[in-house]
Amino acid sequence: MLAFLKNKSFYKHTLIALITLVLLFICWLKYLDYYTLHNKYIQVPDFNNLPISALDSMVEANDIRYVIIDSIFDKSKEKGIVVKQDPSPLANVKRNRKIYLIINSLQSRKVKFPDIYDLSLRQAIRKLNKKGLEVGTLEYRADIATNKILDYKINGIKIEIGQELYYGTIVDLVIGEGLSKQSVIVPNLLGLTRIEANIVLKSTSLNIGSEIFKPSVIDSSSAVIYKQFPLGDDDNTLNIGSVIDLFFQKNKTSDL
Repeated sequence: MLAFLKNKSFYKHTLIALITLVLLFICWLKYLDYYTLHNKYIQVPDFNNLPISALDSMVEANDIRYVIIDSIFDKSKEKGIVVKQDPSPLANVKRNRKIYLIINSLQSRKVKFPDIYDLSLRQAIRKLNKKGLEVGTLEYRADIATNKILDYKINGIKIEIGQELYYGTIVDLVIGEGLSKQSVIVPNLLGLTRIEANIVLKSTSLNIGSEIFKPSVIDSSSAVIYKQFPLGDDDNTLNIGSVIDLFFQKNKTSDL
């Protein structure tokens, strides 16, 4: 009567049935877990680069809320867009959860122009950059004070110490060149971006001249220099304050 217990086929099929039941049970648990959380949790949408005007429709469509907790000013980004969010995109949160956002300000904040008179060019650049101001054209004037800051202007208009300027304002500097003309070696700028080239030129007391971009260049900030005039060479020298013309292409591998 119990002969089937001695049948190997019986045990084989029983084992298969048990394994199948266990797998079905696991699948059922996962389904229940998904089903019970499906209506309770949602994925956070990606707010990055979204303009402020689109935030309300975004949160309404996703049953969440937002709070703008801070703003920064990054001139490389479009004004009035989201630059950071918490929680991050695709995180699972409960419905009606607040999403905390940081936006790129619609208007640049103001800073006070620091006292850079009689500082060296290197010291002045460091002090201006610390304030969020940029150095524009370097104008050299015959003066006994060599490489010292004599004056500062915006579009030819003199600036006063303590004057409020917008963050990122470009300031032109007047610098003493001594009583005799000084010359510097022309640096090699090939392969550099405009920002990188400007740093090198300012450190050597030279200026950017004409800027020519290939038609394929879409983002000028990421374009690189493939040609310059005069050429960067140890045998080439320029008087301080001179300009170098720069030619830009899309990237280092673009056809010349």
